[in-house]
Amino acid sequence: MELDNLLMAFVPSAVVAAIAYLLLDRFLKAESKRHILEIKKESIKVTIPVRLQAFERVILLLERIEAAQVVKRIITPNMTSGQVKLKAIAEIREEFNHNITQQIYISAASWEKVVKAKEDAIKLISIAGTQIPDNASAVDFSKKVIGVNEELEINNVEAIDFIKREIRKMF
Repeated sequence: MELDNLLMAFVPSAVVAAIAYLLLDRFLKAESKRHILEIKKESIKVTIPVRLQAFERVILLLERIEAAQVVKRIITPNMTSGQVKLKAIAEIREEFNHNITQQIYISAASWEKVVKAKEDAIKLISIAGTQIPDNASAVDFSKKVIGVNEELEINNVEAIDFIKREIRKMF
């Protein structure tokens, strides 16, 4: 009889405790998810403008390291082709190094396209440099760069288009 009384007191208490536990557990999990979503929402408000700025800088970098553009930008009177070649390669590397931190904000695939574009620009200038004497005029070198570029069809359009597609995925 005493056991019956004990069970009659304990069973309802255990059921109430189990229900309370389950309700409290669900509530805490829901609150945790809500809190995480709020943090992500606030994070997105900050990171999207920064990422967009990074994408802008990367596209500008791609435009600035295009071999013909670099040569046109750095060429001065009385420069030789050897001087232009060295200065152009240094300029491409400097532009790239200046923007190297942008890889934090873009995908690895996009960054690979940027690295390839840099390497292609340096390769193009190096190839042009091997096809013309170092003491030739800078104008002759720039013509050779354009000719090699047309021959090899090296450009940054693919990389720029890839990055634009990545930007569109964000929105």
